[in-house]
Amino acid sequence: MNVENLLILVSLTILVSYISGLIYSKTKIPDVIWLMGFGVLMGPVLGYVDKGLFNQLAPLMSVIALSIILFEAGINVDIVMLLGSMGKAMVLSVASIMGSILLIGTLTAYFLVPELSFLQGMLLGAMVGGTSTVAVYGILSSIGGTLPNLDSTRVLLTMESIISDPVCIISSITLIKMILQPEFTIRDTVKDLLTTFMLSSAMGLVVGVVWAKVLDRLRTRQYTYMITLAVLLPLYIMSEQWAGEGGGAVTALTFGLAVTNYRYIMERLGRGDRVLINKKRLREFHDEVTFFVKSFFFVYIGVVVSLSVRYAFIGFGLVILQIAMRYMIVAALSGPFSFTREERVLSQVVYASGLPAFVMSQLPQIFDPGRTHFVNPQIYPDLCMPIVLGTILFSGILGPALAKRVLTEGEAVEMETVEAEAE
Repeated sequence: MNVENLLILVSLTILVSYISGLIYSKTKIPDVIWLMGFGVLMGPVLGYVDKGLFNQLAPLMSVIALSIILFEAGINVDIVMLLGSMGKAMVLSVASIMGSILLIGTLTAYFLVPELSFLQGMLLGAMVGGTSTVAVYGILSSIGGTLPNLDSTRVLLTMESIISDPVCIISSITLIKMILQPEFTIRDTVKDLLTTFMLSSAMGLVVGVVWAKVLDRLRTRQYTYMITLAVLLPLYIMSEQWAGEGGGAVTALTFGLAVTNYRYIMERLGRGDRVLINKKRLREFHDEVTFFVKSFFFVYIGVVVSLSVRYAFIGFGLVILQIAMRYMIVAALSGPFSFTREERVLSQVVYASGLPAFVMSQLPQIFDPGRTHFVNPQIYPDLCMPIVLGTILFSGILGPALAKRVLTEGEAVEMETVEAEAE
């Protein structure tokens, strides 16, 4: 793919993203769908862009998209609300991923894809069991103007997607090691997971607090946001290397959280330190960057799409079962963990996979290049593609419509109840 084509694609992506946002106000079809459709048009349909190049860009896309999106989540989230949602997000994430591992492992190994063993089928479930931060963020941003009281729900689902990254990655690597090395134990997995969360959280908070002081000193200078990005991206990479796979997502979130919640953190530590940071300017500039990253991410998914008829049927069938599983899991958890009505309804219908699933689908080939245990590693990206597309399409189109209907009906019932009691 030549430079001219790439520049034209980038320019068209920005225009399509902006126009699709305008169309959404009229049609209520999320911009996610238009962007993916544009990617499909420019890639598989017209062959305008080189799919091979985009496949090579997957690791780079993962680092940039996750670090940018999660940093924005951090600087826009109230830390008190986040701490209140942490327990619910952790339970929801782990329950959904474990449910996906068992459901997809059983169905693929014994009914749908007999060439996969039970552990290999469970590996596919681990890859697609979590939610994508970029996809969830894009969907919630699209429906935010039509549904009220989404603040706590946005925090809950964003936190779930953040937690799911290290859980899915570590679960996938564990299953691969169990396939390659039968002596590997689950206890090692739990230890790795806890270590990753603690180290990555500590790294983000410490660097964020220090950086807040730096921004305070530089508040009269220009380009402070650009140097913040210069700190964010290497910090993400270092966390992945030092804290463990999936730690970069947690570090990016806590880094942003510490920068804009410096006063609260210092008060909890018994100190009265304060800093002056132009949060409005920081958020406005970051919104522009996030707009582009989110847009290009969904176009990327459309460009790299590759579906066979068999895997498309299997993948979309698994999506239906996953959504049914998600519905039941949320219904079971919402009572004991005190989900609000908005949290319960939207958690049941917003369950979108994304780029992390594509990245993890390459792990069997990386860990077993000789194809000793994974005879056909290509089966994983081939099955991940329809599952990711199916979950995004459902969560982006059908899910919000169903949620709005349920919430609207619920409000009507509440109003009738209040009027009856008043009489």
